[in-house]
Amino acid sequence: MFRGINDLSGRLLELYKLRRDGSFFDQQDFMHLLREDEAAAAASVRSNEAIRNNGFEVERDWRQAQTSIYVKTEQDRLDRNFDNLPFSYSAQELHELVREATGGGTRPALLVAPFFHEELNKEGNDDGPHAFRVAIRRAWMNCAWSGDVRILDGFVKRPLRNTDLDVMLLQRALWDLPVILVCGEVQGGARVWPSLTAWNIVDSSDFCSIQVNFPSLPLPTGTSGENSYREARLAFEDELGESTAVTVGMLGEWFHLARYGRRPRIHQTLPENRGLERRAAALGLTAAYEVAMDRGRIPICEGMAEQAALFWTAGRHSEARSVALAALRAGEQTNEEALPLEALRSLQNVLREVGNSEEFNAVTRRVEAAARRAVLRTLGW
Repeated sequence: MFRGINDLSGRLLELYKLRRDGSFFDQQDFMHLLREDEAAAAASVRSNEAIRNNGFEVERDWRQAQTSIYVKTEQDRLDRNFDNLPFSYSAQELHELVREATGGGTRPALLVAPFFHEELNKEGNDDGPHAFRVAIRRAWMNCAWSGDVRILDGFVKRPLRNTDLDVMLLQRALWDLPVILVCGEVQGGARVWPSLTAWNIVDSSDFCSIQVNFPSLPLPTGTSGENSYREARLAFEDELGESTAVTVGMLGEWFHLARYGRRPRIHQTLPENRGLERRAAALGLTAAYEVAMDRGRIPICEGMAEQAALFWTAGRHSEARSVALAALRAGEQTNEEALPLEALRSLQNVLREVGNSEEFNAVTRRVEAAARRAVLRTLGW
């Protein structure tokens, strides 16, 4: 195209010379040649433009075909993956829903998966009936600490028949949120293996994931009559739900103590006739105080005093005495008000039961001194 323009410029220059020096006929011949050259140049330009436009259209059609193939392939892959997912939404949608329901992860989410029955096929497991879900949900909603963890029933749509793979998919979708997942397996229609998996309960590299495998529980048999079997089955499910609620409650206490320094209370709110669970909960929470004190959520002296009370509740008298004395020594090494009056009274109660008279008298003197300081401070002295 540029060469045609240059040729035209040359022709015009020659025409200018002819008009000055040549004849009229020479000028007419030259103009005819010039018009022919102009027409040829214009035809060449149109031809090149048509070739380019055709190339653009071919390339556009090819890109559109490639995009359609990619979209179709990706949609097929997503459809296959969605059918295999244990939850009812895409991973991104599930993450957004759980994050919103838990206030951005300010409290853990409790997911309950229907239990897997090994004697049923895929369709039988996926379509139900989904046993034990109602019992676990109701037991959790009726306990005094249900507000510590947000239960999200129905978010897991089927039993975890792919076991570890399904758990990994849930962990990958909810990787940064605190989650407690309850699931289980029914073996031979005769015994149940409950399980619990939790992650981000304590944001530490040492506590990334917690796995609790409960011992197997025998299912009631149906040999003593339909009504008796139904009652025994319901009693079994109630007990399973209550045991699960206590374990989940302990993990919730761990979360709130380690992250916010909130004192645990599950061992005090359990019914008095569940002494074994009370002692187990108290003992399990002693380690949570180590994390809370290490992170500065609770002052060390106060944390040790509360640890001593938990050991005493758990029936570990030797550990209770040792931690109580360590708390008193730590308070003396800092300042006389390192242990508030309430903590000192807690240590007094512990040493009354597990300490000797000298140790008890020593903590009693400190309780009296702290009480006098509190009275003087109230009077403005």
